[in-house]
Amino acid sequence: MQIFQRQEIQALEQAGEKAGISLSAMMEQAGQALAWEAEKRLGNLQGRPIALLCGAGNNGGDGFVCARALTEKGAVCTVLLVQGEPKAPLSRSAFLEMPEAVSCLCAEHQPRESELALATACCVIDCVFGFGFRGDLEGDAARFLALANTHDCLRLAADLPSGVECDTGRASRNTFQAHVTVAFTGKKPAHCSYPGKAFCGETMTASVGIPPALTDRAETAFFQPDSGFFQEALPPVSAQANKGDLGRLLLVCGSYGMTGACIMAARGALRCGVGLLHIAIDARAYPILAQAVPEAVFTVLDFSVPGWEGKLEAALESCSACVIGSGLGESAGLLCPPVFSHFAQGGKPLLLDADALNFCARHPGALKKIAAPLVVTPHPGEMARLLGTSIPQVQADRLTAALGFAQETGAVTVLKGAATVTAEKSGQAAINPTGNWGMAKGGSGDVLAGSIGAFLAQGILPFQSAVLGVYLHGLAGDLCAERFTPRAMLPTDLPDMLPEAWKALLPL
Repeated sequence: MQIFQRQEIQALEQAGEKAGISLSAMMEQAGQALAWEAEKRLGNLQGRPIALLCGAGNNGGDGFVCARALTEKGAVCTVLLVQGEPKAPLSRSAFLEMPEAVSCLCAEHQPRESELALATACCVIDCVFGFGFRGDLEGDAARFLALANTHDCLRLAADLPSGVECDTGRASRNTFQAHVTVAFTGKKPAHCSYPGKAFCGETMTASVGIPPALTDRAETAFFQPDSGFFQEALPPVSAQANKGDLGRLLLVCGSYGMTGACIMAARGALRCGVGLLHIAIDARAYPILAQAVPEAVFTVLDFSVPGWEGKLEAALESCSACVIGSGLGESAGLLCPPVFSHFAQGGKPLLLDADALNFCARHPGALKKIAAPLVVTPHPGEMARLLGTSIPQVQADRLTAALGFAQETGAVTVLKGAATVTAEKSGQAAINPTGNWGMAKGGSGDVLAGSIGAFLAQGILPFQSAVLGVYLHGLAGDLCAERFTPRAMLPTDLPDMLPEAWKALLPL
């Protein structure tokens, strides 16, 4: 599904104008869509008090149209002008077309009356700012949006909750907390990515009259993957395929005391169809891994015996993709340098997870030496260490963090968390719609690393591999939550639920 950034939606509106759909007609449809959504949620509107917070721009114009439509349906509407009367011609025209039955209050000059209108409303509709908003809320807009959030009534937002930045999902203090957001034409990044997503409530999409042919043809840098993407990105498998045709994945994962991470990565990889699984492991952990993952072959590394580097090099030479980092612990200092050196000449893809990423954070030049196709899978803490910033700063603008790191390093960057962001250096990004809070447990990311690694080993491009792995992993998590509840589900449940996820996506 397409996700429209600010410039992309503006270009689409301009294309709509060229196709004969005026901006005033789009505003009319937007306002009518808001009124229809309010009626759907509230039922009979006769005599129901509704307050509309309106700004001075075109989002306010949508609100004026909505007030007119709701009044025609019997509602008692009060428009609160939180930025004064509109001056833009389009919004001004819609303002003047409101019937006399609509009460209009200036928040600056009639604060008490405005507060009373909010307090007595059964529904508040936010039409202050749209996709052009950036920065922080201030003045009467901030005060009345904050006040609206305190009232126990239905709260609707026009296109985006005021205070949310369209392209980043960043949210200002006092951002409007909507129960329902009506997204005009299509979803924007803030509808899909946190923190903005948290303020949208349920997001409904409404047409404003732009012809579907234009919308369907529009190119967007951001998207939400779905089952269609999954089916397109997966290459067909020949009925005569053998294990060598389905890739050879090397896991340089796990260590003495942290074998579980390697086991979960291995199970994730196997459940995603890799033909041959090879694990390079500390000799002290081998007995545990050998019993837990009977499908794998092993390169056993005894770091106290000279020559272990040659054994690792041989394993690296034979693989079609490598995952390093999950559960490495202190072994990362020994294993990352030779693995990174192997991939310094390019060639097969490499995925860095967990302790391999922490190694990179401690050695800032390490990533630059890797010339191979690269995927990194940081959680917010690891991302903060890589960027030299804080977790709150990463979480406040997840899209920018992921895109910035991808463009700086060239790595496909998977910023894990709610609505995981997968970004590549071209500026393309996928915002994942699957998954739930039950996956916020140690070990879930190891399953993901193995899953993505399996797709890389099968020859699927790094960005597609990452998007596929994240989507499938999240879907398995949703199926786990349904069966076990989010609180009771375990990371070890995820690999066992991957077959059910596959069946849901690719029915036989």
